[in-house]
Amino acid sequence: MGQEGLELPRKLAVEARKSLLPVASISLVALTVLILYWQDLLILANEALQNEATNHIILVPILAAFLVYKKRELAGASFAIEKFRRKNYIFSLSEATGIALCLSAFLLYWYGSFTFYPIELHVVSLTLFLIGVTLTLSNVKTLIAIIFPILFLLFLMPPPTAITLTAGAALGDFNAQASYSLLKLLGVPVTLSSEYGPPTILINNPSERSAEFAVDQACSGIYSLIAFAMFAAFLIYIVKGPYRKKIALVPIGFFMLPILNILRISLIVLIAHKASAEIAMTIFHTYSGWLMLSTGMLLLLLIAEKILHMKIYEPRSKIATCDKCNDASRNNDPFCSNCGIFHGNHQASFNSKFWIKITALLLASCAVALTLQAPVFALAQGLTLTNTDPGSSTAVFPQISDYQLNYLYRDENFERISRTDASFTYAYFPKNVSNPTIYLLLGVGNSITNLHNWEVCLVTWQQAQGRTPVVNVLESKDVQLIENPPIIARSFVFQYPADYRALANYAQVTLYWYQKALFKTGLTVESRYVRISLIILTTDPIEQAKLGQKLLDLGRATASYWEPMKTQSLLSLSIPTMQILLGSTIIFAILIQTTEYSRQWRTKSTNLKIFERYGSPDEKLLLKRIQELRQKTKETTTMNIESAFKEETANSGKHYDLLSTLENLQKNGIIQLNIINIQDQPRLVWKP
Repeated sequence: MGQEGLELPRKLAVEARKSLLPVASISLVALTVLILYWQDLLILANEALQNEATNHIILVPILAAFLVYKKRELAGASFAIEKFRRKNYIFSLSEATGIALCLSAFLLYWYGSFTFYPIELHVVSLTLFLIGVTLTLSNVKTLIAIIFPILFLLFLMPPPTAITLTAGAALGDFNAQASYSLLKLLGVPVTLSSEYGPPTILINNPSERSAEFAVDQACSGIYSLIAFAMFAAFLIYIVKGPYRKKIALVPIGFFMLPILNILRISLIVLIAHKASAEIAMTIFHTYSGWLMLSTGMLLLLLIAEKILHMKIYEPRSKIATCDKCNDASRNNDPFCSNCGIFHGNHQASFNSKFWIKITALLLASCAVALTLQAPVFALAQGLTLTNTDPGSSTAVFPQISDYQLNYLYRDENFERISRTDASFTYAYFPKNVSNPTIYLLLGVGNSITNLHNWEVCLVTWQQAQGRTPVVNVLESKDVQLIENPPIIARSFVFQYPADYRALANYAQVTLYWYQKALFKTGLTVESRYVRISLIILTTDPIEQAKLGQKLLDLGRATASYWEPMKTQSLLSLSIPTMQILLGSTIIFAILIQTTEYSRQWRTKSTNLKIFERYGSPDEKLLLKRIQELRQKTKETTTMNIESAFKEETANSGKHYDLLSTLENLQKNGIIQLNIINIQDQPRLVWKP
């Protein structure tokens, strides 16, 4: 085999090595994230598959990965520029800030585990952790290059129930009214009713039983709007065009989707009228939501490209190389010092310090996960709830003195409405009639979202429908049942109104919390989310505090009886201490960067004053030409600066050692090397 035959394998080996190093580093960062957040990611994946309100979560990591891929060269160039600037720090301020943010992320994660809704804070902690990791391993410019993909992960956060219920009710009422008007215009015999529950469209067929179509939260289009908000943010970031046109896409999309949903609802009712309700609900209704969303996204893309004349996909123009690019490649330089092209030579970029930092980060994450783990939902050990014989489940609850625990009934109607696996009701009957009866409600579901909290059922849902809350809330606060692992319950006390039939004027003292347990359905045993509610009814307002303490004692006994998975902590901090540490580390990170930017600004101002007084005429002339060139074009590369100086040197007869003069200006802090973005392609330029 000749020299030409060996050239191709050699090139392939070099390219494979270049790709292997960044892939290995990204894999180690991903492994670090999985070590710390695997429980949350599993919960979010389950919610995305089980709940319609969170289906869009499936696309979030895919779209975020695509955004990072588009910025890969810019991020790589921002990472490599530190070496090219010829600055060596044993410990940089970016690394100090990154470590402080990583610590803040962990404290926020831990603090979130001591709240009733941990997932939301854990997602925020994830984005903060990735920002900290980026600063620790790289620098601020790399963070700026990928900050949007990191913040895009905030769409992993499940939408707040109060907001979705309120917005969904208002949107559902509007869609029902508009669909009803459209159907009447088409001659379909329909009536609209909103007396009970959500607005309902009824088809009046004299020969058949009237068909009803309730425009509830799922049919209101609120879930499609949430998914569209995610897609709109993605689209605004990737399209090429003025920002005013990008921002115009948002109201266009939010105006278009309700129209499509009105057409969808009308078409479902029309199919039911012309064919049958079974066909309309089993075939069209099942897939119409995703079809509507896909149609809306496609229309928005067409509007952006055809009407607003924005570029959805623009092929990257190949930047012409110069005669010195080959020298840069042979010397393993990441940039060409002449034309500023980024060669992406990772052999030079990833030094031993980088691998030491990423290894230390991985080991620290393992230590944190093993010693200070705080599970999102504690898993009960040694118990299995059963779907076929709920009465036998009394064995998994503690027996308390002077009380007898009995199974009462299964609420199958609530199971159907809430889409849960099971809803069982038990009661602790007192042996002494002077003690109150304690009711125990057990809900089991494969999605935490379907196990609604009491506030949603009695307050938020009613307000979303434009009604007053069913009950008068007296107390709603978080209480801690056990510390390790942290299990947080919600104490919710409310009073039924005077017209509430048998419960009139009763106050209900409620303590409820969420955990995970094994649930047997036939032959299989699977892990399920459970909601445990302890309830006491009373007519004596004075007894409410005493009854609340009684439920708290029983709740702690139940949580301890379930023997949740325990981990030995090397460190135990109270919630106020965690709040102080969290605030301190975030303030420390902000102060570090503020101090650094202030120092750089003062240094540059001082250097400019000294330069104006003592700088040579040649250097002053060069700086002036760079500033003029930067106003015309941002591509102030060494090659372009040299071209601008050819006429100057020809007229004066002088010879400038351009590169030496530029480096001298950089050394004195007058100019610096910087990265500019041209169609996601980085260029190395001189910035005044």
